[in-house]
Amino acid sequence: MRKVFFGFAVIMFIAVLAQFYFATFGAFERPAPAVGAEDAAIMPHILNGTMVIPLLSILTTVVAAIAKAGTRLILLSITPFLLVAVQLFVIFTIAELAGAKDDSTTTASLVVLGFHALDGVAILWASFVLMQRARALTKTAPAPQAAVA
Repeated sequence: MRKVFFGFAVIMFIAVLAQFYFATFGAFERPAPAVGAEDAAIMPHILNGTMVIPLLSILTTVVAAIAKAGTRLILLSITPFLLVAVQLFVIFTIAELAGAKDDSTTTASLVVLGFHALDGVAILWASFVLMQRARALTKTAPAPQAAVA
């Protein structure tokens, strides 16, 4: 089960790396699409960040618990999910309060939105550390099971 946990950690790390690629892919689309356009190049970034990464984080956390990876690795597994929640419900909400709208921004909202990238780097760090520690876990012997009488 520890190898399965490592596999999930690798897949999550790849999804997070892809997230950075998708962000750049969408940011440089010219001409810039209309706000909310379904065929905008930024859509893979939005879908990956709001659906794939959170789902992978939850699944990885469940697998970590089943693999008895330990409390720290279980908490590290759910960290990307929590950081995505911070993006969606804290950073973007504060940016709106600071004046960000679909068609305009203020200097204050741009300062707040800068934390979107920093939070993304934190997600990258958490997924990388998780992958390293999950790999190390596959190399250690599992704890012996108690005999059931």
